[in-house]
Amino acid sequence: MIEWSHPQLLWLLLLVPALAALVWRRERQRRAALAALAETPLVPRLTPDLDARRRGVREGLRLTALLLLIVALAGPRWGSRWEEVKREGVDLIVALDASRSMLATDVKPNRLERAKLAVLDLLGKLRGDRVGLVAFSGTAFLECPLTLDYGAFRASLATMSAGIIPRGGTNLAAAIETAVAGFEARQGKYEALILITDGESTEGEYEAAAKKAAELGVRIYTVGIGTSAGELIPAPGSGETWVKNRAGEVVKSRLDEKALQDIALATGGAYVHGAGASLGLDEIFDGHIARMERRELQSTLQRRFENRFQIPLALALLLLLLEPLLGERRRLAAVALALALLAPRAALADAVGEGNRFYHLGKYDEAAQQYGDALVESPGSPLLRFNLAAAQYKQGKFSDAVASLEKIGATGDASFDARVAYNLGNSLVRQAQSQDESQPPEAVKAYETALLAYKRAMGLAPEWQDPKVNHEIAAQELEALKKRIEEERKKQEEEQQQQQEQQQDQQQQDQQQQDQQQQDQQQQDQQQQDQQQQPPEDPQGQPQPEQEEPNQSPEQQQPQPQPQPGDEQQEPGGAGAPEQAAASEEELDRQEAHGVVDTARDEEVRPEELKRLRGPAAVLEPAEDW
Repeated sequence: MIEWSHPQLLWLLLLVPALAALVWRRERQRRAALAALAETPLVPRLTPDLDARRRGVREGLRLTALLLLIVALAGPRWGSRWEEVKREGVDLIVALDASRSMLATDVKPNRLERAKLAVLDLLGKLRGDRVGLVAFSGTAFLECPLTLDYGAFRASLATMSAGIIPRGGTNLAAAIETAVAGFEARQGKYEALILITDGESTEGEYEAAAKKAAELGVRIYTVGIGTSAGELIPAPGSGETWVKNRAGEVVKSRLDEKALQDIALATGGAYVHGAGASLGLDEIFDGHIARMERRELQSTLQRRFENRFQIPLALALLLLLLEPLLGERRRLAAVALALALLAPRAALADAVGEGNRFYHLGKYDEAAQQYGDALVESPGSPLLRFNLAAAQYKQGKFSDAVASLEKIGATGDASFDARVAYNLGNSLVRQAQSQDESQPPEAVKAYETALLAYKRAMGLAPEWQDPKVNHEIAAQELEALKKRIEEERKKQEEEQQQQQEQQQDQQQQDQQQQDQQQQDQQQQDQQQQDQQQQPPEDPQGQPQPEQEEPNQSPEQQQPQPQPQPGDEQQEPGGAGAPEQAAASEEELDRQEAHGVVDTARDEEVRPEELKRLRGPAAVLEPAEDW
């Protein structure tokens, strides 16, 4: 027995006989035109390449291929097998406040109707999850047990109205206890409760009920509906405009967020203030319930039919390939040319497919080789360059990936161009990170270019978040790198300044040493000159006393010259000594008065210096003649 996936498409089969009629009519018109042109026996001579039978076969192949394509679209299925289908999900109960305070209109049309619409929207997000409904006011009861029949849940929700429970008030404890009792499995990690109310708890100990639910592992997510300013409660079905208390005062219902926050905190759930069309239920489901651990809820055996659309589709393609081969000789030549042109494209497609296979297997070297070979045949393909850059990126060849991506120009496809810019930014960031230590200036340029690439990707795809995140990360890394470069520059300048100061100090020390050496050398030269300019000996053999320098200490005086061998020596007190002494004293007195010029030093000797030389001269021992 044949089953059909889309049986409504079988109506397209009526197109086949309609097209066949058009073909037959066109053939009759062609024959009539040839008959008007020449006699029937002469027609084959006028059209020697025309083969009516071959043309008819070709038309038949086209119509048959069309019929097979329609059958393939309808999705024929035959042959079946039994397959076990498991359904996994969580248990979710919605506890909805049905007290009269939910008739307040601070949320349009009123609190209760707005909550019911939000719950219906939440129902569309459930995938295999069981859902139940609890109605409560002064007491609570299970309006709809946990079920996979979402239609039954919608029907129960539609019957909810204010005053459905005779006892008034808002008993949050009763709502929690009834919902916890409605969970059949008693496995808290698979169970969640959504409590929608204005929070004005008038009865029961909700803290104790929330603590018990937490002990069982049930998480409670509370939704506060209404405003803290409050709103008057309409009085339906009575002559009064607003609900009044026993004292005749108008009752105003206000949102009590404190109780709802305490319940959510005690059970590890979350509290949201009901605002917007969904009242925050989307946030609760996407952020919390959708991430809960799921368990198997149902397991059934289903009969699966095997899809067989591949068979008519393959036959149709085969007939379409055969149809051109049955044409005239010129058609055959054209087909041969087309096949010759398609052969390189087929080889190119094979190379691309092989490269993709290697890429998904993690063999990036082989993938890059395949993409490179394909680029030789089709160097202008943006897709090939994109794939090659992706393989090079995976190889860690970030510079090569950048070069490949930069060769891709704008294609006009915003989505593809955004991906090219995004991958270019990623490759530049990786390149900059590899140059961070060795070539900081080049790394800065790479970071700046990457930021421009991310901005281009954000402009082409504004809803795409990845370029925005990577742009922020790259900007932070660039700022840190610039800061480090500036610190290193300042450190180098300080070191250079210290080196210059040390060099200046060393030069000053060297200059001082040179000046000291020059002074020492000058002193030595002066001493040598003083020794060479000693006073000459007396003609009679008596050495003349050397004149002292002014203000010179006895230790700095020069020694008296020794007489040379052979000179005449006179003993003290000998003949002629008194006369010489008297003459010397007289001469000294005269020099004291006028000053004596020392010829050895070419300067005037002062009288006080001469006084030191008065008295008899001592005769020294002769020096050895070397």
